[in-house]
Amino acid sequence: MKLQTRRRIFYVFLLLFVVIGTVVVLYAEGWRIDFATMEAKKAGGIYIRSYPDNAAITLNGTPIQNQSGFLSPGTFISGLFPKRYVIALSAPGYDRWTEDAPVAPSLVTAMKYAVLVPQSAASTTAVGVSDFFEANGNVVLRTATGTILWRGRSIGNGTIVSHSADLKNVIIRGATLGNGLAPYTLYDFSNATSTNLTALLRSAGIAPTPELNVFIDPYDDTGILVQTPAKIVRIDAGTRHVTAIDTVPAGRTIGSPLAISPTTMAWARFDPASRTSEIMVYDKFSGDLIDSSLVVPGAVRQLAWVNANELGILESDDILRIYNVPNEQLSTLADDVKRFFPAPDGSAVAALEYHSTEIFVPNGTPDYYRFNLPGVGDIVGLAWYRDDTHLFVQYPDRIAFLDLADTALRNITTISPIAPGSTPVYDPQENSLYLIDQDRRLVRFDFPQ
Repeated sequence: MKLQTRRRIFYVFLLLFVVIGTVVVLYAEGWRIDFATMEAKKAGGIYIRSYPDNAAITLNGTPIQNQSGFLSPGTFISGLFPKRYVIALSAPGYDRWTEDAPVAPSLVTAMKYAVLVPQSAASTTAVGVSDFFEANGNVVLRTATGTILWRGRSIGNGTIVSHSADLKNVIIRGATLGNGLAPYTLYDFSNATSTNLTALLRSAGIAPTPELNVFIDPYDDTGILVQTPAKIVRIDAGTRHVTAIDTVPAGRTIGSPLAISPTTMAWARFDPASRTSEIMVYDKFSGDLIDSSLVVPGAVRQLAWVNANELGILESDDILRIYNVPNEQLSTLADDVKRFFPAPDGSAVAALEYHSTEIFVPNGTPDYYRFNLPGVGDIVGLAWYRDDTHLFVQYPDRIAFLDLADTALRNITTISPIAPGSTPVYDPQENSLYLIDQDRRLVRFDFPQ
């Protein structure tokens, strides 16, 4: 072969190497040819994780292979030109899920919590249910006649006023007597024994009225807390020892429910003369007041711990403030608030307002959501789903499911009608929603794991 021929072959291969190498590099960097416009564009992608994980996926109506498996919990759709796509999920027994997915050059749109709502209840138990509570899949019912049932047998008559988180104890209030008082009983499920609380309440100087706020500490099933307008006491369920936590000065009242955390308690002392409330923060273990320096205008409608150090305070003027206890700093979070609902892990706060619903995520991206939900004025409560990216929305006659990423409200779904006056209960460990339907049956909806 002549030298000139060899040189030509070399330069041809060199050119091919440069061209092919350039194409490979550009392809690896996300460049694609859009044959509709014959332009080179940088592509992006969509990552979606569905619940259930075997849901069928379509992109702009075209089926996409679901890649969920042992090595990949979701599906990555690559090579998408920048524009807005419609992605849909479907699975037997679940409502269809649809969402817009904007794709930007070289970026991946992540949709990690696409939860499909079950279309029907997994179980229906009992009829004539007026109230219930649930813990770890175990249910205690109250019938229309006032009989309280556990595992099919009666444990008393009256109203369930409180229960421990681990289903060890329950407090039952009996029917109001002729003197206007009511008997209170502590029932121990583990030992199947009852303790008359009325005598313990009287020994603490508390009249057992039907309006009395008496409840089991949600973080300590041995502690029974009793709140009156004048005092707060703790009754040890084991030793029956009564400890006075607070007795307010004359002329003041304890005007809001207590806020309880694993280590601390908080409450408000309202002074009608000055129209102000003094916030008290108490260490449950040492029995000492941590802080009583904060005074806010008006009465306090709601107190709840947002996290270990921050206390949410809803004032009577509908302003929601956050108080950082260690730093003694007070900040305003929202106004026009009816009630607020901190996420269980402290990562966010949902504010149910008179005209909208706002969600604040201090360290998240995005850090704020606002929804003009249908019938917002009728909403009576919110509850966090276990992934902290969804909310149960309770209306007087139904409960719905809201995806915080669903800004257009395309997927807000009514799960079920509910009996008037009843409150659904969500168990994050079971990932199940319990409710009383309009036929007064207790039903359970199991959400996908």
